[in-house]
Amino acid sequence: MGAEVLPAIFNALSTIYESEIERQWNRVTYMLEHIQANGGTSDGSGKQVAFGVEFTGSTASTQAEGSDVAASEYNSDINEPATFPWATYRSSFQVSEQEVDAARKAMGSPTALMDIFGERLLGCQAQIALSIEKDVLTGTGVDASGNPTIIGIFGGALSASGSYGGLNPATYSEWASNVVSNGGVLRTLTPDLLAQVDQQIFTASSLPWDTIVTSAGVTRKYMSFFTQGPPVTGQVPLVRMNDGGQNPQYGMGLANNAKMQLEQLYWQGKRVMRNAFSPANKIAFLNMDKVRIKYLPHTPSRNEIELFQTLGLQGSTGGNRTITATGIPARCVELAKTGDSHKVSIRATLAMAVTRRNACGTLVDVAET
Repeated sequence: MGAEVLPAIFNALSTIYESEIERQWNRVTYMLEHIQANGGTSDGSGKQVAFGVEFTGSTASTQAEGSDVAASEYNSDINEPATFPWATYRSSFQVSEQEVDAARKAMGSPTALMDIFGERLLGCQAQIALSIEKDVLTGTGVDASGNPTIIGIFGGALSASGSYGGLNPATYSEWASNVVSNGGVLRTLTPDLLAQVDQQIFTASSLPWDTIVTSAGVTRKYMSFFTQGPPVTGQVPLVRMNDGGQNPQYGMGLANNAKMQLEQLYWQGKRVMRNAFSPANKIAFLNMDKVRIKYLPHTPSRNEIELFQTLGLQGSTGGNRTITATGIPARCVELAKTGDSHKVSIRATLAMAVTRRNACGTLVDVAET
């Protein structure tokens, strides 16, 4: 008998997996990390989300000394409600009891798969976060089936015309966003075009914008326009850095996020965020204090309490360290059991609003090639 080699016993040996599972999905939530969606003030209630807004109605003028107040002088600012419907995002899964029990005892398997129930929860909540992230940027207010969605930054929230929140800029001009376009004809981005949006926002609101959001294509093409890091007093920085470092004051919130972004880019000392779901040829200038998310809390019924969990939605690249918190809670409940499997549904109900559109703006028709 000759010397024995591995193939002789190969099929009888067990396979030992690395403890970590290599997820291939990309469910990052860059935008959601920066939108106000945490704290008690973000709890919503009622049939819809409503914000009180005020438009100019009062007047002031010079008058002759000692003159009477004319009837035409009695004017007040105008208060109106801006309303937004709830949008529900849901993801569900079903695992058998046998699958859960077998996975738990499958020694040598990836740790995540041994907790198959927890792994499915993680995947679903990250998928919900991804769906919300996409709609925050491009949602139009309704999906292909007619269900309500978020109205995204590029989907109507920052348009110069058309109703938003039930209010029309044709009636209230201060409700319009600032849009610099070129009639649908793509043109090369220049520093002056960026400055035009900045000028319009300042003229319309006197409020400083703080964030630029754009596509990876625009970022790549015009990276030389952007700098890294906060400006030095009295000096305009002219270089960008790629070390993935994070300034505590100007950083991206989580160190992991800074690494995912690769470059921390700035223009006029304000951050530039590329986003894989930002539409091509467009740039948004945002005042993040005026972009808000409200979520609808859920009170579990008596039948739900045993399994009910409140999860904090997270986005992820699929890697083990690249997690982004959203501040948005979701409900997790087990549905009616009709056999020997667990049916679980995770749901988040929320609405997003740009509460002061004239403090934001968009630059469109920007060539990426």
